[in-house]
Amino acid sequence: MPRGSLLRYCNKVQQMIFDLANYWAFIVLCAVAYVALSTTIQSNIGGKNRLKALQEEMKDVQLRLMAASKGKDAAESDAVMKKYWDLTGELMKIQFQMLAVLLIVLFVFMAAFPHVEPGAHDDIRAQLFDDGLAAHCDALAGDGIHSNCFAIPADAAKGAWVADVFIYSPGNETLARNGAALFVEGGAPDDVWLQPSSQSGIIDGLMGKTAYALNVSASAANVTRGGSVAVYASPAPALGKGARLEAALNAGTFYHIDLPFTIPLINIRRIIGSYGVFLFAAFVIGIAYSIGKAIYAKMKKK
Repeated sequence: MPRGSLLRYCNKVQQMIFDLANYWAFIVLCAVAYVALSTTIQSNIGGKNRLKALQEEMKDVQLRLMAASKGKDAAESDAVMKKYWDLTGELMKIQFQMLAVLLIVLFVFMAAFPHVEPGAHDDIRAQLFDDGLAAHCDALAGDGIHSNCFAIPADAAKGAWVADVFIYSPGNETLARNGAALFVEGGAPDDVWLQPSSQSGIIDGLMGKTAYALNVSASAANVTRGGSVAVYASPAPALGKGARLEAALNAGTFYHIDLPFTIPLINIRRIIGSYGVFLFAAFVIGIAYSIGKAIYAKMKKK
C-alpha cells in the first residue's frame, strides 16, 4: 500500500476510534489494560504471590503469640513478637510498592487522554486578562480578577456547558484548573461535573511548586445562543511572572457518559471527561475481576 494511502487509512481509523460516539470503547479498553497490568505487576511484587503468603504467615504468628501468652512463655512471646514485627515491616514495604505501581501505571494511562479525547476541536478558547479593558470584560486592572468575553455561536449546541479555566506556567505546565457551569438554552446541574485540580500534593510541596486555588465564575449561568458571557477567574496566590490564565468553553460537544442510575452519596449520573469515565470503568472492572476470581477459586476447590 502506498505511503499516502496508508496515512489516510490510519487517519480514518483514528477518527473512528476517537469519535465522540465510539470513544467509550477506547476508554474501556484502557481500563481493562490498566486493571490487568496493575494486577499482574502487584502480584509479583516481593515475589509471586508473596503478599498472600505473607498474610498467611502473619495469621500463624498471631496464633502462636496467643498460645505463648496463655502459656506465659515470655521467651516464646518475645521471639514471636519479633517475627510479627518483621513480617509487618515487609508487608508495609510491599503495600507501599504496590501503591507506587498503581500511581505510576495510572499516570501513564491518564497522561495520554488529553491528546486523544474528542470534542475539543470546537472549544472556544481565549486568554483571561486583569487589565481593566472593557474589550476583555475586565472591570478593574490589577484587582486579581482575570476575565474575558465569549460569544456563543448562533448554531451552538444546546445544553450544559463547562467553562474550564487553566493556570499555565511560562513553560506551559498546567498549574491549576477549575470551572463553572453554563447552560445554553437547556441542561441541568446534574449534567455537569467540574474537575478542579492543583499542585497541592506532598511531592509538589517538596519540589517547591506553588499550590494555587482558583475561583471561577461566569456573568450568567443561563445563556442564549448568539449571546455572550463573561468568564471570571481569581487565582490565589497571585500569578508569578510569565504565568497566564486561559479559559476553554466546551461548545456543548464534550465527552461524557450517562449512567442508567445515579451514583449514591455523590448524586451523579453523568460522568464528564476521560479521567472520570476511565476511573469509573477501572473501578467497576476491578470489582468484577475480584468477584470473578473469588467465584473461580471457590469452584476450583470443589
